[in-house]
Amino acid sequence: MYGKLFPLFKTLISEFNLKGTLLDIRCVSAGNINDTYVATTAYEEGERQYLIQRVNHKVFTDPERIAENVGKVTDHIEAKLRQAGEPDIRRKVLRYYRKADGSYYHIDEKGSYWRVLSYVYSSINSSLSDAPRLRSAGLAFGEFQQQLADFPAEELFVTIPDFHNTKKRYEDLRASAKADIHNRLESVREEYDYLMSMEKEAVMLCELNEQGILPNRVVHNDTKCNNVMFDFATGEHLAVIDLDTVMPGLVAYDFGDAVRFAANPGGEDNPDLDAIYLDIEYYTAFADGFVPCLLGSVTDKEIETLPDGVLAITLELAARFLKDYLDGDVYFKCKMPNHNLIRTKAQIALAKDVCSKMPIMRRRLKGIIRKFQG
Repeated sequence: MYGKLFPLFKTLISEFNLKGTLLDIRCVSAGNINDTYVATTAYEEGERQYLIQRVNHKVFTDPERIAENVGKVTDHIEAKLRQAGEPDIRRKVLRYYRKADGSYYHIDEKGSYWRVLSYVYSSINSSLSDAPRLRSAGLAFGEFQQQLADFPAEELFVTIPDFHNTKKRYEDLRASAKADIHNRLESVREEYDYLMSMEKEAVMLCELNEQGILPNRVVHNDTKCNNVMFDFATGEHLAVIDLDTVMPGLVAYDFGDAVRFAANPGGEDNPDLDAIYLDIEYYTAFADGFVPCLLGSVTDKEIETLPDGVLAITLELAARFLKDYLDGDVYFKCKMPNHNLIRTKAQIALAKDVCSKMPIMRRRLKGIIRKFQG
């Protein structure tokens, strides 16, 4: 089926100095952004597998700088693992291969960018949300944060400017409402007014960052459960994957986005708003894995504001969905009528539930801290 890729992949094997000769190709993800394949090679000792990706350089407009980010981060994690005597480094951190000239990409005749990554063998990833899996995912992302806590975030290229600049997201929404080019504002007045009423809460983390109270750290920016590889047999967390959005940011946003996505059983685009709520046990499970890794690695204020990250990221995403609806649905891919409005309503429903549960979220967080501090 992928025979037409054989000549290209043979070139990649040679250019990236990979082991063996090409035996097989299979597609594992033909995604909206990148296409990912597993290439199997054969050599004297047996077989070896590699991940090969075609990177969408229209989305990631500076792929070399992104690769430099990833290389710096993964080299730092690998050094930490070696220092700790980790016996299974190949499954605990991704490796991005380089060509002899030091570059990370092969550019084909169509201008497509191809890169080669290590393959995390005997592993699976899954979007399944249950308490044990969420705790394991929390542990994976917490360790990722812990390993990079001493990495100078300012050395990284900003992959997507203003990605979690909630202040700017609100300014953009306000500008779209003022323009109202599709005459939709009155039909969403309730949603718009609610978001504006919550602006102070939404931008609090940004303001603390501007004041120097919350520092920039190296953060993942896509902390979904399916961006962790798990051991196929034991379910143990292995490597954190999908590192293209790794850049400077706030720990609370990584925590908040993971909880926003995984601890809402109703999903982010469910028109049944009664099905949308924050599952406090799922929240606790993720926090139980994530938070202990941060103790001693980040400031007390960063840990204290983790629950605020859940609210801020939910409001931010609601603002982004509503802006796109007002603009005529030009950014987010819509799969049903009024999809962006449905998404907006769902995020607002979740934000309201998060607000109502904020006291218990803070108590659970304090309980986890007490447990692990003895």
